[in-house]
Amino acid sequence: MRLATPTGFATEVFLQETPDPSLLPEGPWTLVGDVRLRETWTSAGMPEPAHTLWVSVSEEEKKLRTILPWLEHWARVPLHREATVVALGGGVLSDMAGLASALYLRGVAWQVWPTSLLAMADAALGGKTGVDLAAGKNLVGAFHAPRRLVACTAFLESLPTRHLENGRWELVKTALIQGEMAWAAEMLQDGPVKFAWVERTLAYKAGVVHRDPREAGERRLLNLGHTLGHALEAASGYGLLHGEAVGLGLLGTCLLAEEVGLKAFPPAFLEALARRLAPLAPLVAPWPACLPLLLRDKKAKHVPGAAEDEPGTEIHCILPRFGEPAIQRTLAPQVWESPHARLIDLLAQEASRA
Repeated sequence: MRLATPTGFATEVFLQETPDPSLLPEGPWTLVGDVRLRETWTSAGMPEPAHTLWVSVSEEEKKLRTILPWLEHWARVPLHREATVVALGGGVLSDMAGLASALYLRGVAWQVWPTSLLAMADAALGGKTGVDLAAGKNLVGAFHAPRRLVACTAFLESLPTRHLENGRWELVKTALIQGEMAWAAEMLQDGPVKFAWVERTLAYKAGVVHRDPREAGERRLLNLGHTLGHALEAASGYGLLHGEAVGLGLLGTCLLAEEVGLKAFPPAFLEALARRLAPLAPLVAPWPACLPLLLRDKKAKHVPGAAEDEPGTEIHCILPRFGEPAIQRTLAPQVWESPHARLIDLLAQEASRA
């Protein structure tokens, strides 16, 4: 099924139950795929072109040094400008393959076939590509939209429960951005992730990206939960999965919204969030480990005349509002200290009830 996207949108979006070879590039192409998916891909009758790269990548390997051998390989083939790179894997691989495609010959076309719920709901759509630096996540990257996104639900069947839960938080994020509380509450209940939720999330993100492709305004809303989330993820030594960190960031930002004077979220909703997140409590780093990472967040800016570790540093934050669309505010990173403490308390309370 081809998803309806805005006229002129850079990426064709398809939602499928099973892989369809007719959706692969018509001209010359090569594949960069997660090695764990090789058998799934070939057993589905999908082609494995010459010079395919089957790779193993993790968040810890999401570095420039990891993609340099890919670029050298393409140059030896050689891969020409009219070729297309097909990326098969989760969010880490799609971020890296997209950046490699943007760099090679100053940009070759690419397709993304996301195989995790997190990638389907977020990383694969929008043209953001990137790798990490020691100072923080995704500090090196480029906007390079894929020509086509093909999301096949069959790829989700072998995912561990934790990885399905990991992707659920990007869906909840989309509901909170729009103030769609009934939808958010539905997704916080026990039960499998629904295909319709993914479709709704992709349709919303496509509209936002089309209106703001370079993240100059509205698209910044998609960072909801990511400010504190990225800090928690890095401070955990990446023991937290990205979506899990976003989920914790969503709870934290609901608490922050109340503290800066916005309408408070009902205790029942906060408890529902905390209940699903409670198993992650042991991985939540203490505040002193998070603050330096917030100060180095790519959305942070330094106020002239202030020391780098002083409150003069400001950070762009997205704040949800109960039953209303989220808003954007620029705040000192230190405002996150109290929500961080309250988040830990809520997780402890829910864990004690389990």
